[in-house]
Amino acid sequence: MPTTVNLLWFGNLAQINTNPATPASNAQARSLIGHSAEGRSQLKPVEIAGETVGIRVGNQPVNAFATTYNAAGTSDMSYLSPQTGQQAVSQITGFFRIQYDLRLPDDSTVTQSGVLMQMANGDIFMRPALSTVSAWDGISVLRGVTIVDAAPLPVNTYAATISFGADIFDLPIVCFAAGTMILTSQGERPVQDLRPGDLVWTRDHGHQPIRWHGRRDLGAADLAANPKMRPIRIRAGALGPNLPARDLTVSPQHRILVRSQIAQRMFGAFELLVPARQLTDAPGIDEILDATAVSYIHLLFDRHEVIRSDGAETESLYPGPQTLKALRHAAEEIFALFPELRDLSATFPGARPFATGAKARQMVQRHGANGRALFC
Repeated sequence: MPTTVNLLWFGNLAQINTNPATPASNAQARSLIGHSAEGRSQLKPVEIAGETVGIRVGNQPVNAFATTYNAAGTSDMSYLSPQTGQQAVSQITGFFRIQYDLRLPDDSTVTQSGVLMQMANGDIFMRPALSTVSAWDGISVLRGVTIVDAAPLPVNTYAATISFGADIFDLPIVCFAAGTMILTSQGERPVQDLRPGDLVWTRDHGHQPIRWHGRRDLGAADLAANPKMRPIRIRAGALGPNLPARDLTVSPQHRILVRSQIAQRMFGAFELLVPARQLTDAPGIDEILDATAVSYIHLLFDRHEVIRSDGAETESLYPGPQTLKALRHAAEEIFALFPELRDLSATFPGARPFATGAKARQMVQRHGANGRALFC
């Protein structure tokens, strides 16, 4: 039975290894140095299914993919071609150890080790080494990849079935778009004008001071490179009567308060926090496909809070492990305020239960089918 892995497609090149019966030479491997790809058109997560062969590593039996020059046979690798969208079946003709630089949206770079495979049809795929797989948890957005070193792997080396998730382009950051009106002790104020110390209305704890305020500006190139960063628009009245009071724009992961008997029946809680991207089956809630620029603003309090945004009730920044990793350098400012969060196993209680995935979408669809508001 085929084994499925998720690899990152890295373009299509002329054959690096010109003799598929033997490994590539050092000179051929070094020709990869400097090869780079940028943006979603050149970097694509791809699900690949391949037949494995049984080998032994030390005294342990393992299954792995075989190249065209491995003694145990050759694995057929099947996937949808990122270039044509058609089913492709090919074989691994080149297998290399690489060092690569990941370029992030703030133009910083992260150097990691991994492997690169080239197929007989020219497609090249990369993945992290086993020792760096966990480091990808902190890569929320990927702008580009550049190979900085490469060497051929020996003839007796097989391709391990190591994989990372195909969601590496997700942006797990909770934020408001600039222009959102936040209810404060002085009435509604634009979120971009707020500063640490300003008092904001919260559902559970009265007016609370902002402890940290962050901002991230994304232009057309950022949104084109990563469409999953495009904002979600919740039109006035989409959640219920006059909720929100005006169109509300948030990041895809920003959780919105849903309150209904349907939520109670499906999740055992009358009130839930649901990511905006899970609400897009509801009328009046959609991704802004033609967005050319957006500024996302983050508000952090002593606790995870429910606050009022353009009249709707939404969450403040939830500093969970994935969010802190995605914030990268800005996370140091948060650690200075909450040093206990350096321990990624530390808990920061949520203001309400979280609802995610297919079940959350089913709940939204059930509201529509029954003509019920998401907030009542």
